[in-house]
Amino acid sequence: MSIRLDNDPEFIAHALTQWALSTGIALQHIQPEKPTLNAYVERFNKTYRIEVLDCCVFQSLPEMCGMTVDWQN
Repeated sequence: MSIRLDNDPEFIAHALTQWALSTGIALQHIQPEKPTLNAYVERFNKTYRIEVLDCCVFQSLPEMCGMTVDWQN
């Protein structure tokens, strides 16, 4: 099993790497400057950022999770 990801700063690189190693999941990085190799995730990240994260200042993680569930439905 593997996860394909880019090198964006929103990833907590060290913690993600440690988690992947501990669970036996390989991390596959896309080629630099090739976001179309991960187009589905790039589109989701952009849409989620614009429609949820940029619209609110969250006071807690549960509040953000609730807003995300509402957004998904």
